[in-house]
Amino acid sequence: MTKNTAADKYFEALTESYDAIIEAIKAGNERGFRVSNNLLAEAQRGQREAVELGRTFAADPTDIGAFYRTMMESTTKAQGRALELARQMFDELSESRTEGREVIEKIVKSQRAAGEAAVEATRDLVSTTAERVRSGVTRVTTGAAEQAAKATTAVTKPAASSAPRTEVA
Repeated sequence: MTKNTAADKYFEALTESYDAIIEAIKAGNERGFRVSNNLLAEAQRGQREAVELGRTFAADPTDIGAFYRTMMESTTKAQGRALELARQMFDELSESRTEGREVIEKIVKSQRAAGEAAVEATRDLVSTTAERVRSGVTRVTTGAAEQAAKATTAVTKPAASSAPRTEVA
């Protein structure tokens, strides 16, 4: 079982944040494709209806009634297409807004987790560093005390042996 460290949590949170952003970009790309595809399809339909209108007029330029009827049908269909495109745009904008809110929520949540993990990692680092500094200082001061004791002992012994001895009878 692997230990989930603060650094692991931090990088997992960053990954989640970036994944949310990439998902939003993909969704926007797909939305744009749908709108563009629909716009092209409607433009193609309009072009065909315009050709049909021209064909109707060319077939019998004197039949104003048939031409007018075909023109009205074409205009009505064009208005319907325009309304359908507007409806699709509003639907896509609504969907985009909802997805945007969800993405922002994911990013904020991920960034919060990353921040908490960074604080935890910093605490761990400071704690570990402080402990190492304490043990190092203890080692140095203990070593210095031992050296001072040895030096004191070394200085004291020769001084004691060089002092005049008085003999007791």
